[in-house]
Amino acid sequence: MRLSAYKQSLSLLLLVVLTSCQPTIQTVDPVEDAASNETQDKVEQPDIAADNTKAPSEGSDSSAADSLKKEPIFPALQPGEYCYVVDTDTKTVQARLTIDAADRVIGDVQGVIHNEQEGYYTSYQQAVDGLIDGSNLNVDVATWIEYDQQNEQATWKISERSLDIKNDTLTKENCDVVSKAFQNEAGLEASDLTSSANRVKTEQVYFSGGKSSTTVSNSVVRGDRDVYILTAQGGQQMSLAISATDGSAVFDVVTPSGIILGTELTEEKLPLPHTGDYQIIAKSMRGDATYELDIAIE
Repeated sequence: MRLSAYKQSLSLLLLVVLTSCQPTIQTVDPVEDAASNETQDKVEQPDIAADNTKAPSEGSDSSAADSLKKEPIFPALQPGEYCYVVDTDTKTVQARLTIDAADRVIGDVQGVIHNEQEGYYTSYQQAVDGLIDGSNLNVDVATWIEYDQQNEQATWKISERSLDIKNDTLTKENCDVVSKAFQNEAGLEASDLTSSANRVKTEQVYFSGGKSSTTVSNSVVRGDRDVYILTAQGGQQMSLAISATDGSAVFDVVTPSGIILGTELTEEKLPLPHTGDYQIIAKSMRGDATYELDIAIE
């Protein structure tokens, strides 16, 4: 009986020893563990965003940052009409430009170059169409000089006070003064011949193969305009004649560069100064007119 009690005491002692040798298992809450890791990452990782906002040190290259903050370039001039002139002993150039709300620029330039000692004289006209970008005019320029027509793209510099065209610097001038250079003796410009019309009908004129003349038959209501476009070469001669039963039909002629060669004509032979599209504008002076228009090129 004492031996059994001894064995029971020995078994209990062994159980206590074995229990004390078991590894300790720690239960971890995954939410708390993730939060702990996030906190550790914040401590260990440098704050990149904070470093990027630091002001550049003196002398550092900040061109990239400056380009992001660069403001858009606005036109140097507000919409409106602007006129410029240069007048020297050998050259007179007048420019008239109109800028609209969409930054489009259209205009005319007229120049005269002369040298009395050498007996040299020439004149030219230009039509301008393009856009204004800051102080730059990026334009398509059609130039009529002698019997030649030239087309080019150019960039001019413009401000309120001056206009730089290649080697010429023009200064601001009153547009009432400059506009006279683009008018005929009666004070009319090419646009005036159709601007007041109730209706404008435009038609291209072609000659049959091997021929250099044609006749157009039509009728026009008083207040309307029939505009015939004929392509011709500078140096040629144009013969025109219009007839109507009541004698009320007449015509105007405008060059490709916008020069008026004649108004309210019934018959005329005209030397052509420029190459391009000429406008022959038929109209009635009273009532409606049924007419025939003879056109010939020599």
